[in-house]
Amino acid sequence: MSQIDLSKLPPPEVVQQLDAVSIRTRMLLRYAELQGVEVPKVGDPLHNAMSSMAEEVTRARQEFQDISLENMVAFASGNNLVHLGAARPVEKFDKETDDQYRRRVQMAPESFSVAGPDGAYIFHALNAHEDVLDARPLSPTPVKVDLYILSRLGDGSASPELCQTVFDYLDGITKRPLNDNLDVYPAIIKPYRIEVELNMPVGPGEAQTLAMAEKRLQKLADETHVLGGEVALSALYAAAHVKRDDKAAEIGSFQPVTKVSLIEPLAGIECLASEAPFCTEIVVRKAGAVV
Repeated sequence: MSQIDLSKLPPPEVVQQLDAVSIRTRMLLRYAELQGVEVPKVGDPLHNAMSSMAEEVTRARQEFQDISLENMVAFASGNNLVHLGAARPVEKFDKETDDQYRRRVQMAPESFSVAGPDGAYIFHALNAHEDVLDARPLSPTPVKVDLYILSRLGDGSASPELCQTVFDYLDGITKRPLNDNLDVYPAIIKPYRIEVELNMPVGPGEAQTLAMAEKRLQKLADETHVLGGEVALSALYAAAHVKRDDKAAEIGSFQPVTKVSLIEPLAGIECLASEAPFCTEIVVRKAGAVV
């Protein structure tokens, strides 16, 4: 199964976005053409009026663009996404984020088949219970299916009860081929911790820099907490390296990181399809600071 990551898609331009100056120029030229007069200049009441109208047209175009994107699975959120999911139909779990729910909505066509293709097994497993965060089927031998489950709770270890719930949901009458011999197993968790030291200039905003680096590392840990996930050292360095061209507005004052020293992990975390990495702790401190 090959899935497009909808979060990486650029938004389509449903309505061509024009700046207010271009719209005003077009309006002024059209007015002059229709009236057979010179184009109104700056300071002319007509010029001011059309500047105001051009701003409203620009705002309306942007609002229509934003509203249009909320009708697409890739960009919808909240209740708009729930209504799009209802058309599949896929019901949102209380514990799901929009992105997690979006994945199931996107995968809904997989359910048109019984749980034969891997995508169908994943979709039905995700639908079995709201505590299922991820699933991955493997077939070591013909007609044998080993389905690994990653839980949304704790470190991701699926309880025997959750595995049984998924097994019962994927019954051999309505959800999977009769000949498939199915076993459901909990994901094998590979724990690791992240510890980094950041070199940065002395000055106001040091705490904000540390907080932003920790937030970015946590986001990376969450994104890679999937079956078959990989935590690359290069990704850890990049997440901790807060620079001036980052979204500084999110934290206000800050000090740019000049060097990242990665204490743990010493090597990247690579997982098989039956395994998932789980970050147990994130420690971010300024280089030279006493722990």
